Amino acid sequence: MPEGRQVQQMFSAIAGKYDVLNHVLSGGVDFWWWWRMARTSGAQPGKRFLDVAAGTGDSSLALARRGAEVVSTDFTHAMLRLGPAKFTRKGFAGLIWASSDADAQNLPFRDASFDGLTICYGIRNVEDRSRAYLEFLRVLRPGGQLTILEFSTPVFPGLKTFYDWYSLRVLPRVGSWISGDASAYTYLPESIRTFPDQPSLATELETAGFREVRWTNLTGGIVALHTAVK
Repeated sequence: MPEGRQVQQMFSAIAGKYDVLNHVLSGGVDFWWWWRMARTSGAQPGKRFLDVAAGTGDSSLALARRGAEVVSTDFTHAMLRLGPAKFTRKGFAGLIWASSDADAQNLPFRDASFDGLTICYGIRNVEDRSRAYLEFLRVLRPGGQLTILEFSTPVFPGLKTFYDWYSLRVLPRVGSWISGDASAYTYLPESIRTFPDQPSLATELETAGFREVRWTNLTGGIVALHTAVK
């Protein structure tokens, strides 16, 4: 896995094309994934959420639509700085506060600051996940929920075969064509293949000290939603 600085540079290079690529490569189903994440997270008026690895802000926007106060963070400033214009277009500018250069392994927030914490497609890029989990526990209030949306392991044999072919052959070519950068979309399927499957990720969270760990497969397990409580 590339080091944090390399991942940062990789995502900086594709920031301007990131949203388009997400929609194209997922066939538009990513909008439904955001909606399910926000609904599962428990976001609602009166709740304060930290969205780690927020990227260009689609995840933060999904939380804000449910009325939560959202703090968006990412360690790639080139991604995060694209969020405010998106929030303004959607009428949610007043609900978002952005903090750049916030590494999941060293969050610049006080203990017990948030009712919920989300990280979407970001935990896979963290060098030391155990360290990040401890930070998540630290900034969550007692009873606060962690919600992880991440690419995972398809649970149907036929789907897994198709997905492996798509991610290894089609995704890098389309990603390179649209973004002009082949490295990010070669890294993506490789990082997915080496990432823990659903039960293994649940075990990591339990080992870190989270309780009530559960997961839900979306689109046959191409992505999974994990939830855990402090």
